[in-house]
Amino acid sequence: MSNSLIKANISISLGQYNSAIKYFKAYMEEFPHIPLSKEVFYLLSEAYNHLLNDKRTCIRKLKAYMESLQDSDQERIVAIASLLDETKNDLISICTEVVNIIDNSLLNKVEGTREKVLIYNMKGVYSRYMWETNKSNSTCKEVTKAYYEAFSLCQWNFKPTDPYLLQIALNYTTHLKNTNDTNKAIVILKKVIEDTQKDDLKNYDFLKKLYVELFLKYLNECLVQFQKIHNQKVMQIIESIENHLPQESLFDDVITRRQG
Repeated sequence: MSNSLIKANISISLGQYNSAIKYFKAYMEEFPHIPLSKEVFYLLSEAYNHLLNDKRTCIRKLKAYMESLQDSDQERIVAIASLLDETKNDLISICTEVVNIIDNSLLNKVEGTREKVLIYNMKGVYSRYMWETNKSNSTCKEVTKAYYEAFSLCQWNFKPTDPYLLQIALNYTTHLKNTNDTNKAIVILKKVIEDTQKDDLKNYDFLKKLYVELFLKYLNECLVQFQKIHNQKVMQIIESIENHLPQESLFDDVITRRQG
């Protein structure tokens, strides 16, 4: 094992995630043509996840604190808003760094399909964190594209009950729902559920069978939720159309005038 990887592993065990990332980058620069092993990939992901979780938690707490302040406390509100912006920028910077590493150092080194699915999903997750923060249309498209790539690979290469496929389907459809493309999310979820139910689970061991059954139950619950959201939107559209239609009294006036 290289010196940089040893240092990265030790840094993670000590909770020094910034140092761990520094050593992982050094390793990738030392051996640019060597594909990352699954173990190294997981460790790199773990280091970035810890940094991002801290930032996301901080953002949630700052937002909650701002909402609790009175309008008269403008000095404190301005200070908290500034700190919130700084934290958001830090989060976006971390996510951008991860996406750049994925595009420039990971995707072109991946050989296995499962590893490629993991990396596309990772890109989708970190791009989603950015989109939740900056609400950029271009970032949203990157999220959709990454999840789509991961989901397509799963569909072409894995059985319907494969844990990778089920998890990616959940991530992808949840993102579509959050972008108001609920109808597409419903179509995909229905197909995944239908294909999973057709697959024979008799030859699966107890744990895998239990996992698939529990995940299938959760996907069905998500489908019900998505359908409810879709139906509410349809009702809102109908109500909006009805509100813009002429009232019956107006129709009566028009008829009366014509008859007169």
